[in-house]
Parts: sequence; structure tokens; C-alpha cells
Amino acid sequence: MLNDRLKVKRVINNNIIVAEDFRGHEVIAIGKGLGFRGQRNAVIRKSEVSKTYSLVEGSNRGYILSLFEQVPFEIVELTQRIIDMASKELQASFNINLLVVLSDHIHFSVTQHRAGVDLPVPVSEEVKRLYKDEYRIGLKALEMVNTALKVSLKSDEAASIAFHLITATEGRSNQEARKVMQGVSGILRLVEEEVLALEEDSLAYSRFVIHLKFFMRGVLFDQPVESGIPASELLSGLTAGNNRAQDCVDRIAAYVHENYCYTLSDEDRLYLTIHVMRLIMESREKKTKETKET
Repeated sequence: MLNDRLKVKRVINNNIIVAEDFRGHEVIAIGKGLGFRGQRNAVIRKSEVSKTYSLVEGSNRGYILSLFEQVPFEIVELTQRIIDMASKELQASFNINLLVVLSDHIHFSVTQHRAGVDLPVPVSEEVKRLYKDEYRIGLKALEMVNTALKVSLKSDEAASIAFHLITATEGRSNQEARKVMQGVSGILRLVEEEVLALEEDSLAYSRFVIHLKFFMRGVLFDQPVESGIPASELLSGLTAGNNRAQDCVDRIAAYVHENYCYTLSDEDRLYLTIHVMRLIMESREKKTKETKET
């Protein structure tokens, strides 16, 4: 059958080729020994290939092909196993860009480590606190890297790997992802320092962080979309008698306006108020429980 075959267009190295499928679309095909078996215009079966990625014409095409020529195949193969694991656990799909940047990153980190240099990770604490699932996967990936390549990269490297998963999942650049993290972290610090202590393992905290990520993306990148709900009416009813929550949201509004020149809408205030009230309620319930136990 034609759809189970690929035609070789270019050999990148012993294990990676550029090929054309039966529809005439270019793909990167990965598999041990593909480069040995495939000469230009030769036909190979998909059963010989472990993974294919669509290769779209664009500005990063040359970079992609150049990287696969430079990075050892064992690292590309290991990175693919990490991506397969992450894809399954996060229920997400990733394109060739993640394979490229993560292979490049792991290769660089391992090379630096073997030279006696371990670079700091500027977003380590933010990743650990705001992206617990991705960080957990990063820890698994770090163990895979250390075992497969016989190195001892430090635990911060798990945050770096997680950061690449975050940017790939959200479709943001590294700089954009950092801005979102900084904004969310700033709001969390404000709430914690001025209003109440946060229980990071609680459901209310997890929901609040998820909402803040969406909120900050809207503040930074996306045009707000009105949902049509009567936010002002609901907000006035919700905040009546809840001065602590209202004060907290007022402080968030001041922080966002000062740092991002963004004015909260009634809808923004409504959802932030709901989440802050949940945090306050959860804190009260915990204190009540602790008092009864003592």
C-alpha cells in the first residue's frame, strides 16, 4: 500500500531522514539505521520508522535540520521518549518544535555539566509552585536523562525540562511564559503577604492558580471577551459583607494596573472574588478543625 511507504529526499544522519509521504508532504522520519538504508528517492516502509513529524516550510526549517545533524542521536531518541511520556501524562500532543528545542537543551545541559558547569534556572521556583504536573514530569525526565547518559544533573534541571513542556503546551515563547509566571507569582505574593496564608496542596489554591494563569494570559496577550453574564449585579451581591475578599481583589486590581496598565472589568473582579472567597473559607475551615483537634 502506498500510504505505508515514504520516499527518501535527504539523509540527515544515520538515523534521521527527510522523506515524502504518499500525499507529497515532507516529514522528518526517525529510526535507527534509516540513514544507512535510505538513499535519495529510495522507498522505505513506515514499519522501519519509530516516529515521524510533519516538516512545514518556514523560518525554522534550516535550524531543525542543522540541529539534527549536530545533536547525538541518543539524545534525540531519549528526548522523544520523554515527550512520549509527557504527552501521555499531560494528555497533550506536541510537534517537532519541542523535540528540537528540548533535544538542544538537554544536549547543552549535559555538555556543560560534563565540563563542570551547572547553570542556574531562573524560573525554577515559579515552575515548582505554579506547574506541579509539568514539574513532576520534569523530575521523571531528569531521572531518565541521568540514567541514560550516566550524568548527575541537579534537580533544578527538572524545572528547565518542565518549562519547555509548558511553553510547548501553551503555544507561547519562553519570554511570554516567563511573563505569565511573573504575573501569577506577583499576585500570589500579594494575597499571601497581605491577606492570608495559602495552602499550596489545597483544591482552592489549585483552582486559583489555574484561573490566574488564564487571567494573566488575557492581561498580557489576549483581548478580553465578554461572556454576557450580569457581572456587576452578581459582584455586588457577592461582595456584600465580604470586605476581606473585596479588599484583596482591590489590591490585585491595583497591582495589575500599576504593573501592566490593565483595568479589571466587573467580570474579572467577579471571578477573582469567587476564588479569593474559596481561599478564605478553606483557611477558616482548617483553623476550626485545628482548634477542635487541640
